[in-house]
Amino acid sequence: MAPKIGFLALAALLGFSPMAFVYAGESGSGMNVETKSAPWQTLDGKLMKIDGEFYVIEDYNGKEFRLHVSKETKQLGDAKKPGDKIRAEITKSGHALSIQ
Repeated sequence: MAPKIGFLALAALLGFSPMAFVYAGESGSGMNVETKSAPWQTLDGKLMKIDGEFYVIEDYNGKEFRLHVSKETKQLGDAKKPGDKIRAEITKSGHALSIQ
C-alpha cells in the first residue's frame, strides 16, 4: 500500500494527472477548443435580437439565452433576423456550433 501512495504523491507533485493528458496538444493550436466540441444541448426558440456576436434567444418557456455566434458557427439556411424561429446546437459555455 505504501508504494502506491508514494507513487501517487510523486505523480501529483509532478503534475501527472488525467487532466494533463486531456489537454495535451490543445494549447497553441490556434483554434478555439470550444468550437471543436460536441453539442451540449439543442435550443429551440425565437431570435429576439442580435447584439454584435451574440444572439438573444427566448425559448418556448419564456427563458432568455445569450448565445455567442462566430465565423466558426455553421449557419444553415437564410440569414437570421429578429422574430425568426431558430434551432441552435450550443456548447456548455453558450457558443453556438450551428444555427438553423
